[in-house]
Amino acid sequence: MINKLFKLGFVCWFALSQILVGMSSANAQSGLIDVEPPLIEHDVIGAVEADIRQTFFATVVDDGELDSVSLYYRFLNDPAYSTVLMNRVSFSSTYIAHIPTDASSDRDIEYYIQARDKAGNRTVRGFAFNPLLREINYGTAPPLSTQAAAPTETTDSAPGKKRTVLYVVLGVLALGLVAGLAGQQSDGSSVTPPPQPCSNGLCTITVTVGRPR
Repeated sequence: MINKLFKLGFVCWFALSQILVGMSSANAQSGLIDVEPPLIEHDVIGAVEADIRQTFFATVVDDGELDSVSLYYRFLNDPAYSTVLMNRVSFSSTYIAHIPTDASSDRDIEYYIQARDKAGNRTVRGFAFNPLLREINYGTAPPLSTQAAAPTETTDSAPGKKRTVLYVVLGVLALGLVAGLAGQQSDGSSVTPPPQPCSNGLCTITVTVGRPR
């Protein structure tokens, strides 16, 4: 009797252990025991110039199979986020997304990245209530000052000196011309060119012509 009970207990234990081993194998194959979320590596860059589009990179890995990697973004002061799927670069662990922007706008971009695996585990880099920030700056140089340059102040001394020299030269030429004409006259006329002072850039020349004899 004891042997029969012992054999019956052994059979029940063996059957139960086989059932438990089969359930464990089924769970392992179906992936139901995957509780590890993906890992996201992303570097927040500094201020960038306004451009046609902005590019975002992230490195995402998981112990199982990834389902999707998404970028949630909004421009500063916008009420809601927009979503764009990040594409895998070749067979690497790098994911990339582009956001179209206006080259004339310097509104910063608030964003966060979400990765989800096939088991439903999810992880984020940044949060909707505390997003990451990409600063946008204009790429053009500061505009030139519209203020006209002040004209260079000039004094009348330099032009006045030039005019005085010009008048003196003309006076000397006139005296030489008159003297030459007087030398050719036979009527006894004479030219007396007494030196006259110059005033205010003007020189006075006195010509005396004698009466014919």
